[in-house]
Amino acid sequence: IKLVHLINNMFSYINNIFKFILNEIKSIILWLVISYPDSRFGKFLRKKYWSKKLKRNGLNLDIHMHSTIGCPELIEVGENFMLSVNAHITAFGSKGIYIGDNVGIGRGSYLHASNHIFDSIDIPIRNQGIRSKDISFRDSYYSIIIEDDVLIGSNVVILSGTKIGKGSIVSPGSVLSTIYPPYSILVGNPARVSQNRKQNFNHEK
Repeated sequence: IKLVHLINNMFSYINNIFKFILNEIKSIILWLVISYPDSRFGKFLRKKYWSKKLKRNGLNLDIHMHSTIGCPELIEVGENFMLSVNAHITAFGSKGIYIGDNVGIGRGSYLHASNHIFDSIDIPIRNQGIRSKDISFRDSYYSIIIEDDVLIGSNVVILSGTKIGKGSIVSPGSVLSTIYPPYSILVGNPARVSQNRKQNFNHEK
């Protein structure tokens, strides 16, 4: 019995070492993928890596160096998607993120699909957990929705409960947390609709 117990402990120890080494290798691979320069090979490497991780992605996935994607299994992106340098997307603790076709996200922008709970003043905020807002879209629920043909400037923050309508432009440094109509030009913190592209086009005609 002691021998069997010793053998089981040995196998458990070896298994733990193997898991540790495997996790370290995965971390090194991810670091290499994220950090490799924006050369043709670097973009090819990131395209291959993230296309296998994302829940869904279209053609022409363009992920730049030092950009990261958290919980990619909860994120859908369409065709011609571009994520610029130092941008970060995470769907952790949420229903997921939907991004349509022809969407570009500028450098340093941040999408976070869940928020900390802070209802109690007797419990440290970091111990209260997280929650997300859920938006119905195409027979599914998501916590952030970006429709087709949206351009997001640099250093934009997009929080849970945000839906950006088709054809919108988000000015650099804006902070978004609600639902915005199609063809909006959004500015500020909190973001507001400064103009509507469709109305401007019709007025000019």
